[in-house]
Amino acid sequence: MIRHQDAASSRPMAFLAVASGGFLIQTAVVALLTHGAAVSAEVATAIGVELAVLHNFLWHERWTWSDRFDSARSRLRRFVTYQLATGAVSLAGNVVVVAAAVRAFDLDATMANVLAVVAMSVANFLIADRWVFTRTAVAASALLVALPGTAQAQPSGDTIRDWDAHIARVELAGREPAQPPIDQGRLQGRDVRIAGGLIHEWSGSVIVPGVTVPCLVHALTTPGTPPPQDDVLEARVLAKTRDTLRVYLKLQRTALITVTYDTEHSVTFEQHSPSLASSRSVATSIREIGGDDRGFLWRLNSYWSYRQVDDGVLVQVLSVSLSRDVPALLRPVVGPIAGRIARESLRRTLDAMRHFGVTLAAPPTTGSHRSVHDVAACAATLAPGTM
Repeated sequence: MIRHQDAASSRPMAFLAVASGGFLIQTAVVALLTHGAAVSAEVATAIGVELAVLHNFLWHERWTWSDRFDSARSRLRRFVTYQLATGAVSLAGNVVVVAAAVRAFDLDATMANVLAVVAMSVANFLIADRWVFTRTAVAASALLVALPGTAQAQPSGDTIRDWDAHIARVELAGREPAQPPIDQGRLQGRDVRIAGGLIHEWSGSVIVPGVTVPCLVHALTTPGTPPPQDDVLEARVLAKTRDTLRVYLKLQRTALITVTYDTEHSVTFEQHSPSLASSRSVATSIREIGGDDRGFLWRLNSYWSYRQVDDGVLVQVLSVSLSRDVPALLRPVVGPIAGRIARESLRRTLDAMRHFGVTLAAPPTTGSHRSVHDVAACAATLAPGTM
């Protein structure tokens, strides 16, 4: 195994060694198929290249660029990226070169493959080194930052139409999220590709101990800003009625890169019974700070339920957000990042909610805000299960 400090200087030689093995596989397969099975030069080349790509990937990961990885968690993603990048270049380049050499210069298919491999080697090394086998954080950050931020990054009419249709289905199924098994350490999510965009759905739950539903809802509506969390840099209430709030939030989303937004949200609370309440939050304005919109967050809705249980209040949330789609070639690397942003944001929200509840249930201390005194007293006098 190459030592980390010697890896960069030794990498070209390791690449050549691995590529030589792939070259032997490719030429052997082409020779066998064209001379022994009467397969056309182009088809034989395509098969030989694909087998060589698989061989090269495995050895590049285990040897040539082994210093850049701590685990195999991203192996499938790297392989897809390698296949799309170096594999596509090799396949297209080899087939074109072989076809030209065989048809135009009447070269033997095996000799034509030798020329093609030499021609593609430099391009494949650069692609593998600068993109496929670079550290995930560096590669993904570079690709995300490179995404253009222009007025054209705004969602198209078709994207908005599909988003509205998806939200209509979500709300038709019920604003209150389905009640899953209580697993506070797990978030569940999925991505839904629509025209020009990607919808991220994430759901989760947390027990807020020692409080009641009325106490928790009162604390959330008075003063009306969310529980303090790292990615909410600023929060204030713009307007308030009995059951609705209009809130400004400065949001910071971080997953390899950091993006900050000025956002406004319309939040509606509904008390179904003394032991059950729900809320619906819709972002009415999302503006990326520091430049044009790059499309990481176009829309954001969340649907909450607050249900009394023996230990306190079971808080469940379904977060639905919309980001831009990315070109097919970039999806294996860039695609999961927006989903990770949505997942981590929900995780922070649930953690903040639980911490908020713990603080809320604690005995009030001197100097606490008057509303916190009131809510804490409420939480102390209305024990769970008495409602």
